[in-house]
Amino acid sequence: MKAVLDLDISRIVKETSSIVLIELVSHDGSALPLYQAGAHIELKLPNGLLRQYSLCRLPTTGMSYEIAVLKDPHSRGGSELLHKMQVGDRLQASYPQNHFLLKNPRKTAILLGAGIGITPLIPMAQMLSKTGVDFALHYSAKSPASAAFYDQLKTSVFADKVHWHFSNSNSRLDIESLLRGFTSHPDLYICGPSQYIEEVMNCAKVMGWPEEKLHREFFTGTKSPLMDQVPREMFQVKIASSGQMIDVPPGVSITEALEMNGIDIPISCEEGWCGTCMTRVIDGVPDHRDTFLSPQEHARNSLIMPCCSGSRSDCLVLDL
Repeated sequence: MKAVLDLDISRIVKETSSIVLIELVSHDGSALPLYQAGAHIELKLPNGLLRQYSLCRLPTTGMSYEIAVLKDPHSRGGSELLHKMQVGDRLQASYPQNHFLLKNPRKTAILLGAGIGITPLIPMAQMLSKTGVDFALHYSAKSPASAAFYDQLKTSVFADKVHWHFSNSNSRLDIESLLRGFTSHPDLYICGPSQYIEEVMNCAKVMGWPEEKLHREFFTGTKSPLMDQVPREMFQVKIASSGQMIDVPPGVSITEALEMNGIDIPISCEEGWCGTCMTRVIDGVPDHRDTFLSPQEHARNSLIMPCCSGSRSDCLVLDL
């Protein structure tokens, strides 16, 4: 069983003078694991460096990932190496991980991104737009020419939700004025340079924002997913009431595998945000990919959304 994803670079687009968009596909042409808004992958570069990059659009066909890479003059070689790579080059990656989950895609949210920090916020905006909830995306950059995805966002279906803030003009974001304009405290999702994140977080706390409504992008400093237990490409589900064992092959959801074996459970969104299919886990470790359960519920591993989630163990025993 493979511990990592073998990927090929299928497309490279120069977004700005210092940012490239890199599209990645499976080396064998198979579908890639799905993910929720806010997820990232960790790439193992040819020189052995491990680098984490946010996935910058929601899954569409399930056949590719997209990341945006800023060429950082202060980097230790990771971004510079990726900027030199070409279509057809091969990379290894971890399965998608998510430490910046969109808490509730049916709830008002304010997205605040600066520079390359826009990348995980674009999938969030796409998801919020799909659910029809009110939201705003505030994007801070030096200028339009330095703003990645400028044209894409200008023509997106949620273009009216995007607010531009450029430091070389008089449209620089006034964080205090923005936050003071809210009579309630909507969820804030913040990504960008550490100084920017700290400024927004500190300002929000001063204005009374509850900690649980402040969400920032961070990459874990723990053991690399490339070396750790990863989601299984193929696993089994055991039905607790009957003992029946059901294979869940690659590219097939748990609910689909159950249905093929004559077991139907209620489903609705099939994307993990409505909670209709929620099922109790008796044994095993789920690979949570939903946005319905809280991070604390994910950590307990006692519930799963089988419409979209997978497994990190060879077998999941479900209370069915």
